[in-house]
Amino acid sequence: MSGSVHIGLIGGTFDPVHYGHLRAAEEVQAALGLTRVMFIPAAAPPHKLSDPLSSPAHRLEMVRKAIAGNPRFEVSNVEISELEKPSYTVQTVTHLRSRLEGNLTVIIGMDSFVEIPTWKDFARLFELCHLAVVTRPGFPAGDELTLPSELAAVLTFSGKHRFVHNSGNEVRFIPITGFDISSTRVRELVRTGQSIRYLVPPEVEAYIYEKKLYQKKNG
Repeated sequence: MSGSVHIGLIGGTFDPVHYGHLRAAEEVQAALGLTRVMFIPAAAPPHKLSDPLSSPAHRLEMVRKAIAGNPRFEVSNVEISELEKPSYTVQTVTHLRSRLEGNLTVIIGMDSFVEIPTWKDFARLFELCHLAVVTRPGFPAGDELTLPSELAAVLTFSGKHRFVHNSGNEVRFIPITGFDISSTRVRELVRTGQSIRYLVPPEVEAYIYEKKLYQKKNG
């Protein structure tokens, strides 16, 4: 990756943000030497339009609290406040490329990567940015992955855990510490009165209980 400024972008509903999100961002930042990582809460993710979400204000605040102690992490409300809904990654990256200097790297999970041919204008996305794919328990490493035909035609294997797109942008597969945590599980634990300690940062845990999130329908 050429240039001196490298910005990672990690999107999601973050409802709530948990240690799995944070550790993935931390390990990718270190592995790729990213200048900073930007967390981007989605306003209306197209793959989850039927799922009720906590309000954008709550999800933004939980991310702010979770990353407050890391100078390389920041949060952006670009999808919530500035872009049309639903939130498409290609739309977000196009917008940010016009505002930010340096290279952009979108950070996604392996489960999302194998479905990327279903994303809006996915071919354009590879031309706009690098991708960092974090490998999770149960998914093969990048070298062992059988690429979907739509990707095999435009990605060339270029060494361990690394592919190069026809545009010159890279797709890097980053093995990370496996955390079997999901936002869905955290919400269910809260709803059933069970502990979420050590699944989310203490500041996020306190906020969830202060605002009574996930205990009943929240706006």
